Amino acid sequence: MTHSHSPQDPHPHPHPHHSDAAEAARAQREATVIGAVAGTPIPRERLDARVRELRTGRLAGRLPAVGSKEDRQFLRWTAQVQLTEELCRVELARLGPESATDAAPRPLTHVESLHLGSINAAAWARSAAMSALYDLVTDPTPAAAPQTATRTWYRVTHSVAATPLEAATAPETSLGWTTLDDLPATLAAELRARPSGTRVGPVRTGLGWHFATVTATETRPDEPMPHAEQDASDPARLAAFNRWLDERRSALVTNAPGFEHPGDPGQPDNTHRH
Repeated sequence: MTHSHSPQDPHPHPHPHHSDAAEAARAQREATVIGAVAGTPIPRERLDARVRELRTGRLAGRLPAVGSKEDRQFLRWTAQVQLTEELCRVELARLGPESATDAAPRPLTHVESLHLGSINAAAWARSAAMSALYDLVTDPTPAAAPQTATRTWYRVTHSVAATPLEAATAPETSLGWTTLDDLPATLAAELRARPSGTRVGPVRTGLGWHFATVTATETRPDEPMPHAEQDASDPARLAAFNRWLDERRSALVTNAPGFEHPGDPGQPDNTHRH
């Protein structure tokens, strides 16, 4: 007895990616809101005004082409910044005194921005409510007793982006003098393992893909640095604030279709895919 086998179709079902991406793009174009915070819709007009501001500002030349896949990610990113700003306004009204928003937000250091992530750091720059909440819902980490009489400090240049290629081609900016304990652990481990002056990367952390170079090192007494160079970041406190924000987003924020988090791997047009 002979058996015949019909050839297997290597693609029995059409891949849904392209149609899903087109649907996501259409939903984003036609949306009238970007989401809701505590049940209150945030109108699309607010996002459009922010995008116009950014596209006429000093960073306009670095923004993606209008209508591109990268532009749809840029709109998602900007929407998430605005939803974070509104979340902080709502939460400060619930938790803090009205006068807490009177002061301008304290500028973040480069290291603090890395720990918060690009969306939270961008929201912090515009939202006095966010920095006020940081003081309300987190406590400073108790200072640890010195472990050694000296400490190694590193001058580091750094770039970070959503993909290895974007990180590799982005200009590196100086983080100033820092200790490797103040950087994401996987990036710090790579810098420790390579000679000073070697460009390290791509290194992936929860913030994206990184390239970094140690341009100089110094061994200094383990004591506070002069005010002009002192880095007062508190990584444990910043991590606690990120966790608190994530919990409140989960409880209060709803994303409109087309305005999901730009790092959501479920997006059909996500530019950062595994």
